[in-house]
Amino acid sequence: MSKYLVFIFIINFVSCATSKDSSNGTVNLKIEKKIIKPINLEVFKGKVKFIVFDVNENKGVFDLQCVEEGTQKPLKQTLPFEVRDGKGFIYYAESYFSLAKRHNCFFKEDLILRISVQDYPYASEKLNVPKGKVTLSKKDLNRVIRERKVTKNIYANSAKESFVRVPFIKPLDSFITSHYGKRRIFNNKKKSQHLGNDFRAKVGVPIPVSNRGRVAYVGDLFYTGNVVIIDHGLNLFSLYAHLSKTSVKVGEMVDQGDILGLSGMTGRVSGPHLHWGIKLNGHNVDGFSLVEESKNHFPNLN
Repeated sequence: MSKYLVFIFIINFVSCATSKDSSNGTVNLKIEKKIIKPINLEVFKGKVKFIVFDVNENKGVFDLQCVEEGTQKPLKQTLPFEVRDGKGFIYYAESYFSLAKRHNCFFKEDLILRISVQDYPYASEKLNVPKGKVTLSKKDLNRVIRERKVTKNIYANSAKESFVRVPFIKPLDSFITSHYGKRRIFNNKKKSQHLGNDFRAKVGVPIPVSNRGRVAYVGDLFYTGNVVIIDHGLNLFSLYAHLSKTSVKVGEMVDQGDILGLSGMTGRVSGPHLHWGIKLNGHNVDGFSLVEESKNHFPNLN
């Protein structure tokens, strides 16, 4: 090949990758964007799914805009996610009470996720508790309403970064006295759903935190008794309830395995145990599904 042809080849190659700004004579690189293909997946009601997807960003925290299909009043959600090297990482949660058939999630103009919502065969159980914990007095009802406002504010103010660096773990390795999702009948009357997992624990068992995070709340609530709520960042929280004693303070950073307090039987209970709950993007979801899905987030640390 002649020197002249080599020169022409080089000029044509550079012209495809650069552009000249006529205002100041500088040369700017053109960044080729990926063609985004949406991911199709199924998520069960009440479960967590860890998802990785392509996105035209390099690094930072951004928002997905998700809209329901198949409902009269479609729920619209803004879900934070992390981006590194053109890949998005998100823990997605489907509400236990979801009425949707599908969700479509967008980032800017790109359709990122098509999510099909599936039912899950949750069990049922009957429980007997003090009458005053089922049929509330006016005083107790007013207390519950006040406490719901407090916790709603907590869950609306998650850190804008993820504190999580390793997979989640169960707080205890003991018998599960009541699994997430069970339909509950209290005293043969009032019906509800159990939106956490209960671990057998006599009074005084040390309770470790499931993952790194910041203490968002420590207090005594009507239903959960002495409770600690941990903010793991990006709208992900864990809750440890019915404690006999707490040993952390609001604002304190805790690492996975740090002791939050001791198990007990405070609040609405029929016996001593630990109630462990997970809140993700406003939904109470199954913590066991979070433990399993977080292994996909950190596959080299299992």
